Amino acid sequence: MSYPENQSGPQADSGSQADGELTVEAQLEQARSETDEQRRKSEAYLDLAQRAQADFLNYKRRTAQELEQKIRDANGGLLTQLLPAIDDLKLALANVPADLADHVWPQGVALIGQKLESILQRQGLEQIGAEGDRFDPHVHEAVAYEEHPVYDEGQVASVYRIGYRLNDRVLRPAQVVVARGSSRPPASAGGESRSVGEGTAHP
Repeated sequence: MSYPENQSGPQADSGSQADGELTVEAQLEQARSETDEQRRKSEAYLDLAQRAQADFLNYKRRTAQELEQKIRDANGGLLTQLLPAIDDLKLALANVPADLADHVWPQGVALIGQKLESILQRQGLEQIGAEGDRFDPHVHEAVAYEEHPVYDEGQVASVYRIGYRLNDRVLRPAQVVVARGSSRPPASAGGESRSVGEGTAHP
């Protein structure tokens, strides 16, 4: 049996079918490759987006912390300037004459002082330095030393000037008189100066 010249016969048909199948497999392989490439790109973009989000959150948190620190510094500077006025107010209230103690005027001033202290406490301001505390050079400034019948050596015997702390920052150390043991030489022999108040507490 013969075939026309324009026909390839069964063998030729099988070859054409095989070529078609190879073409489909090649297309599938190309599609898989493109899919993998797109997946890699999408993962890379996702990673970049996550990094950008993390960087933005870190920047936002850092900016907020810097702003809070600036506010604390500004508050600290303002309160430091107010401390002498607060000292004067306390001193005035502590020295009200006995015959005026029950008068409405000093009572009103005392009320103003209490309100002011309440406002400052809400802002984080607290007093430091009290009799009986252990001397701490970070919060205390020793202005004199004296033997004391009650307090042990190294304890605060009396407070010359109250100190203040704003949150964790010492605005002004407390000026204190420090007790020492009786076995130590007196200040005149040891060369220690008692230039402030000679060991007496400031009101």
